[in-house]
Amino acid sequence: MQLAQLNIYQTFAQTGLQTIQPTMNVKQHHADLRIQQEHANLVEISTTGQRLYIDQTEAFADAHLKSPLRHSLEFYNSTKQKTMQYIAKTAQEGEQLKRIDRGVDAIRSIAKQNYGPSHPRVNIAYMPSSMSKVVIDYEPSEVHYHVRKSEPKIQIIRREPDITIPRWETNVYIQQKNAIAFEATGTAIDRNL
Repeated sequence: MQLAQLNIYQTFAQTGLQTIQPTMNVKQHHADLRIQQEHANLVEISTTGQRLYIDQTEAFADAHLKSPLRHSLEFYNSTKQKTMQYIAKTAQEGEQLKRIDRGVDAIRSIAKQNYGPSHPRVNIAYMPSSMSKVVIDYEPSEVHYHVRKSEPKIQIIRREPDITIPRWETNVYIQQKNAIAFEATGTAIDRNL
């Protein structure tokens, strides 16, 4: 005898996922940049004048072109010196005359010194006698610079980026339904039941 068999057929349920992932958009705008810097009147230049001083007083004095005060002063000094020389010469001649008693011929010697033959002096002179008599003083000009510092003014206007993020979606659906089926097989089964 053959026994009846019960066969069970089962199908499991399956779920499906549908994911929608749209792309994200980022749009960046350029920033506004403004730079401002002063370029005028930054440099100041000043100069002092050059000076040339020429003093020809001594050169003119060599040519006997002197002020009256200087003439008077030089005449006074010359007279004083000649007076002192005359006093010294007279004292020397007096000393010579004191020695007459010793047999010295002082009068002839003094006359020869004072009135002897004189030789004319010849001399070549230049006016002025040297270039050192002309005093030259030169002051060069000076250049002064003043540069002002000019900092740039930088202004930045920032722009935020435009970001678009669409919503992601996931749809869940049943791809296959679950099912169960029974089947009886064999000869001793009453199928009418």
